[in-house]
Amino acid sequence: MILMLMTGVSGATFDRPDFNRMIEDIEKKKINLVLTKDLSRFGRLSSKISYYLEEFFIEKGIRFIAVTDDIDTGHIETSEEMVQFKSFFNEWYVRDTSRKVRNGKKTRAKEGKVMTTYPTYGYKKDPQDYNHYIIDSDIAPIVREIFLMAKEGKSCTQIAKEMSNRKVLLPSEIIGNNHIREGAIKRGWNRNTINRILRNVTYLGWVSNGNTKKVNYKSKKTLVMPKESRIIVKNKHTPIIDEDTFEIVQDMIKTRKGVRTKTYDWLLKGLIYCRECGKKLSVVPQIRKNKTLFYFRCNTYACNAHLKLCTPHSSNLEKTTNIIIDMIKQKCKDILDEDRYMKLAQNREALNLRNEITILQKNIIDINRRVDKLYEDKYKGVFDDDDFIRLYMNLKNDRVFSEERIEQLRKREQKQESTDEIKKVLKEFLECEEITKSHLISLVEKIEINEQKKITIQYKYGLLNQIIKDSLEDVI
Repeated sequence: MILMLMTGVSGATFDRPDFNRMIEDIEKKKINLVLTKDLSRFGRLSSKISYYLEEFFIEKGIRFIAVTDDIDTGHIETSEEMVQFKSFFNEWYVRDTSRKVRNGKKTRAKEGKVMTTYPTYGYKKDPQDYNHYIIDSDIAPIVREIFLMAKEGKSCTQIAKEMSNRKVLLPSEIIGNNHIREGAIKRGWNRNTINRILRNVTYLGWVSNGNTKKVNYKSKKTLVMPKESRIIVKNKHTPIIDEDTFEIVQDMIKTRKGVRTKTYDWLLKGLIYCRECGKKLSVVPQIRKNKTLFYFRCNTYACNAHLKLCTPHSSNLEKTTNIIIDMIKQKCKDILDEDRYMKLAQNREALNLRNEITILQKNIIDINRRVDKLYEDKYKGVFDDDDFIRLYMNLKNDRVFSEERIEQLRKREQKQESTDEIKKVLKEFLECEEITKSHLISLVEKIEINEQKKITIQYKYGLLNQIIKDSLEDVI
């Protein structure tokens, strides 16, 4: 099967729908050839190109052709140095374009142009100039009311609750930004939404640009920039809130802002999540006479208790931690049972290797038979010289690939992937006197707990995840 990449998405990223679909089809062995117009249509990041052309495609038996760049991994004549040079040049083009776009945005930001995709709640994009805001007469009164309630002393949580009770449309529902992460719970009015509105200088008639910054052209990750690094231009559109009201609200927010005097560090911090909403769990202290007990709490519930988007997931920190440690230790003991698990995994790997070698050997026999038949047809005059050479070279290349692949598999068969590293980590976990965060991180990818106190542990090693689903009903 042949797949031609024609996605219409920038090659600066490899996270493209059609590209991901192609990789899935390769894994399912539906594709044996990838054809593109030139190398830049495949991608523009040299490190990723090197991985796919020099590792992934070879391992999967995929032939890659870039027509205008004269690249064909099915021919030995294809120069790896030329591939690296072209991919470097293609990436340089992306880097240079990124620099020019960044400089252009900086110039527009200094001019006070509105550069957001969606308008700020309470404003609309000016039909005559999309880089300028005009007041949304339907929503602006809601913004003024939010500021008025804050000025009267109501907290962000109280304002959010009142907005929810009145079923006031959310900012995302007004401006059309309705997308959410897959599987995430869609949030309603909450204290964070109100807080962002109350702190937004856009309502003063100012334009604030450079609030976030991408790490670089290779990454989608963005960083929130400190206020002193942002570009703010005043008096660019009609204000909704006057400066006196805005300053009073900021002062009231500061007076209500609690200063955390204690920070809590606990063993499962950053590893344990809510099964229902996917958010991390935090801990809250409960003081009882002479003892302080800590309990888990879902962060979605903590921020939106009145919306009932999730449940508390309350469970005793100490007891839950001990149960999880016992579960991991039991898994380590099970895995270290050589006869039951390690040999099973090795035998399974050996069987897969032998099966693939057998298939390749049969393929070589079939190719040899087809070559013999080709010579007979050539002798009978069925083919002219050009067609004979073309067909023979295709079969020869397929045979060379199969022979090289068999050699690779036999080397892997001789020295199967060692499990010594995994066993070493497991033994260290079992033998250490006190479990530390580093011990947990070396083994555990993620821990989930649901409202019924069922625990699920995802491990970093695939072997640990294959055997038994770790779960426990009724933690408390």
